[in-house]
Amino acid sequence: MAALDGGTGVATTATTQRRGLTREAILAEALTLVDAEGLDALSLRVLGKRLGVSQTAIYRHVPDKAALLDGLAEQIWSEALSSFDERVAQEAPADWRAASCAYARALLSVLRAHPNVVVLMLTHPISTPGQFALVARSLARLANAGVVLPGNALDLLCALTVYTTGFAAAEVAPPAGGAADEPGAGLAEALADATNDERTQLERLLAPMHEDGWNLAGQFETGLSALIAGWNA
Repeated sequence: MAALDGGTGVATTATTQRRGLTREAILAEALTLVDAEGLDALSLRVLGKRLGVSQTAIYRHVPDKAALLDGLAEQIWSEALSSFDERVAQEAPADWRAASCAYARALLSVLRAHPNVVVLMLTHPISTPGQFALVARSLARLANAGVVLPGNALDLLCALTVYTTGFAAAEVAPPAGGAADEPGAGLAEALADATNDERTQLERLLAPMHEDGWNLAGQFETGLSALIAGWNA
């Protein structure tokens, strides 16, 4: 049934809601839902309820769950590459090495802001027209800024993306199967059961963890620097 909106005489119905529905609005709501409740809570039915429309109305813009997940990944890529574009504009990277670092840092910052989608990003590589359009835009801006990419730029992009997404998974993604033990929870027992040689080697390996300034952010930068420095362009 139609209801009148105040004294304006304008009918507000499910039809008018559907007319205002867009793919962008659906994906934005999907990301909000996943941020709050995780990927397991995501469904077309739940999105319809949150948006006040039928599941059929959702289908007109997002045909199935697979397309919804691809669109969700597209949302993350949009945020990450927009952040990258901003960094390029602000930092004016002198070469592909500096640009690569800017890209990895931009991607990590977005994944940290959306920990519940990290596993999705690990399993959904760039594939949709919208995602490729985002990449093309960033590449064009890099070229306009005078940054020349190496001939194996695709390999480099893949390596940076896998490294960064994997690091984010280790840092912020919800642990599989529920809460994990605190880092190092079993160390004391392992040291007690180890031989002298084993104990010496394990303590030497883990010694940096007890130094001031050791943290995950620093570990990310160490790995990123090593990847870039060792890249054969």
